[in-house]
Amino acid sequence: MAALPQAPDALHKSVIKYLRMTTQSQVISRPWELAAALGATLLVQTAISLLIACVPVLAPEIATSRGWNVDLIAFYGPITYAVAFLISFRVPQLLNALGGFGLSLLCVALSATGLLFLLPGPLALAVAVPIAAGAATGAMNPASVEVLGPRTTPRNAAFILSIKQTGVPLGVMVAGAIAPALAVHSGWRTAIVYFAAASAILIAALAPLAGWLNGGPRPARTGSYRPFEPAKALLALPGMRAVALTGAVFCAMQVAFRSFFTVYLVRDLNMNLVTAGLAFSVSQIAGMAGQIGWAVVADRLLPIHQTLGAIGFLIGAAAMITAGLSDHTAAAWVVIVAIVYGATVAGFMPVLFGEVARKAPAGESGALTAGLNLFLIGGSILGPLIFGAVAYGFGYSVAFFVTGLGTFFAIVAVFFDRQRADARSARPASEATAASVNPRP
Repeated sequence: MAALPQAPDALHKSVIKYLRMTTQSQVISRPWELAAALGATLLVQTAISLLIACVPVLAPEIATSRGWNVDLIAFYGPITYAVAFLISFRVPQLLNALGGFGLSLLCVALSATGLLFLLPGPLALAVAVPIAAGAATGAMNPASVEVLGPRTTPRNAAFILSIKQTGVPLGVMVAGAIAPALAVHSGWRTAIVYFAAASAILIAALAPLAGWLNGGPRPARTGSYRPFEPAKALLALPGMRAVALTGAVFCAMQVAFRSFFTVYLVRDLNMNLVTAGLAFSVSQIAGMAGQIGWAVVADRLLPIHQTLGAIGFLIGAAAMITAGLSDHTAAAWVVIVAIVYGATVAGFMPVLFGEVARKAPAGESGALTAGLNLFLIGGSILGPLIFGAVAYGFGYSVAFFVTGLGTFFAIVAVFFDRQRADARSARPASEATAASVNPRP
């Protein structure tokens, strides 16, 4: 037992060692600066995730108190994703006006303000909650990549962003642990006020860092704004079409897994809700480990197309194995499948963000991440619709099999795009240019 308190310190030392190793002779000469920026963005991402997750966590209590139909929570996710998709078109303008960290703090403010719209009585005002959550969802990742991207190197970009990205499941877990306890002790209204007040304190505490984390004033943009320009610029970069395609497919699989896996276990496999919930919880823990693990693979071991291929293969295999489960399958095997599923569908995002940070021109990492968001959120919207349509007609097992097969097709497309890119780049050395910055291992 005496060794347990040393674990966080060992983790801290390993992270600092990794930062020192990957920042030697690179852009960042002082690891503490990167660590400070990482800590600030991780804290902000956790806070946003916590605030957004409070609504579904508190939904039963709010519905009972207000006399609302609790099934209305089903609209929370679709409205949130739809607003996130739309706001992604305007994120480059917001980044130009506020900077990455300024926009990050605005996302915290929006999430907290949205919760306050639950305090008045009218149900119509509650629509502001998913609208605010969607605006924060669409802007938070481009904002954080804008802050961290210039401070990373080609050898640590995905790893750094993976640590930041753990704030998403961490915020959800904190919301699940704290929000119900506060609601039971003091009422759900008081809980919302506490969260809003804590958000205001966080913003006030971090606001003085905004100038430094934003990296100084940004040059004014000239010409008319073109909403599709970030996505077009993203796809023009070598290999990014494959990143966008697989990102959309993987996000579709992620949301489908989170939406339907537990229902499938309980309804079709006759598993009790406690065991199904345990399997799902373990998958989310595996996702946190997967975020860091796949980031290290992408940074230091495999090229991006091979990393995405490995992730996609495991996602597709897990989906097809899930389709083959039955009510006679041992619970241990279900948990193993959930671990593989979670480590991949919840672990791929930092790999994508790291690749954008590596290849984006100076000052454009946040804008190009907003362009990538259009594909990621689009997949998140379409994924459960496609899965649900197939499940409605043929059952959940067929839906898992078909979506897993679709993931394999996406992997084939990645390698096909890679071969075409290699063919285009196979030209005489005299025609080579200096465009090949940030070489991959």
